[in-house]
Amino acid sequence: MRKGTLGLLAWMFGSAQLFAQTPTVETPSGQTPGAPKAIFQVQGSSQVATEAPIVEMQPYADPGPARIWARGEYLLWWVKNAPIPVPLVTTGDPNDGFPLVNSAGAIGMPATRVLFGGSDVDYGATSGMRFTLGGWVGDNQTFGIEGNAFLLERRTNQFAAGSDALGNPPLYFPAFNVVTGAERALAIADPLRQFSGDVSVTTTLQLWGAEFNALVSSWRRPGLEVSFLAGFRYADLQETLHINNSTNDLLFFNTTVLNDHFDTRNQFYGGQIGVRASWQRDRLGVDVTGKVALGANHQVVNIQGDITQSGIGAFAPGTFPGGLYAQPTNIGRRTVDEFSVLPAVDVRLSYQISQRLRATVGYDFLYWNQVVRPGNQIDRNINPSQSPIFGNGALVGQASPTALFNRSDFWAQGVSFGLEFRY
Repeated sequence: MRKGTLGLLAWMFGSAQLFAQTPTVETPSGQTPGAPKAIFQVQGSSQVATEAPIVEMQPYADPGPARIWARGEYLLWWVKNAPIPVPLVTTGDPNDGFPLVNSAGAIGMPATRVLFGGSDVDYGATSGMRFTLGGWVGDNQTFGIEGNAFLLERRTNQFAAGSDALGNPPLYFPAFNVVTGAERALAIADPLRQFSGDVSVTTTLQLWGAEFNALVSSWRRPGLEVSFLAGFRYADLQETLHINNSTNDLLFFNTTVLNDHFDTRNQFYGGQIGVRASWQRDRLGVDVTGKVALGANHQVVNIQGDITQSGIGAFAPGTFPGGLYAQPTNIGRRTVDEFSVLPAVDVRLSYQISQRLRATVGYDFLYWNQVVRPGNQIDRNINPSQSPIFGNGALVGQASPTALFNRSDFWAQGVSFGLEFRY
């Protein structure tokens, strides 16, 4: 009896231990047992629910100094206005000096008003492009090379005026006549003197340049680098000023066509030195570069002109050298080399889009001293005796106008927007 009771107690205790054990869940072959899984019944089938993995955002990793970089930029620049210090086209009262003296439209007469000239020509905003390619040489990235080239579009400004068939409104070319020693004007259109006509003055400008530099990284810390550069710079500024006039003589039935051309070109060749500081933090960066180039400026002033008269009442039919401000005494192509200085500063902000690509926005300023510009080359002191239309075709007295080599400074500045690939 006692043995039976003890056996029953032992059996009950063992059964309790058996039912208290955690059931074992078999893991399919090829899988590693993971976190405990909840088993639940859905429409008669068992499904296993697991916890969703937690995805952590990785911080931006600084790619460090690039070994090679290439950048393309759109430029939106402004240049210094083109100077035209002398008045070229006027209007006035035809009664001034009529009929003996051609002083209508002359500078100094009460009714004379300048229509073009005596002020600067504004070309406004100018679009362009610039490409840069550079890289470090060697694993330590201490020495490198970089080159870039830029081109601004050709800008044009045009003034035009004309009269009706009767010569209204009156139009004139003002000039100082060295033969009479007084201010006079050549009629383009004048209703009292029986002239009708038109005039146009067209100016153009184009600027481009290139440079090639060696780089030396002199100081480098995480996020900050200072480099020195030295190399060669080329800049090219071309400008034109063209005057075209056609006048009909309603009294003698002839037509006179006049053309004056003033073209200038500046070509700078020189050595260049500079310094660049680059700062980078996370995705943002700033590059500041200052440079100065010293060298020779090859300057060209080309003055050409012609005049043609035709019609049944032509006094000297045919085409002859010399218009009005361009006469045989100053016509020709002349060159000279002048020492010039060309400093430049550019500031560029960048945003790292990816490990290899970043967007940039910048500001550039370029200064150039001692340049020739076409409006500065016009001599308004005229000796009309050398023209077969206005005189006898042979120079008598003072040789005017003369060839000028007047110089002034020049600048260009603006913003840039670009994409840069870095590897």
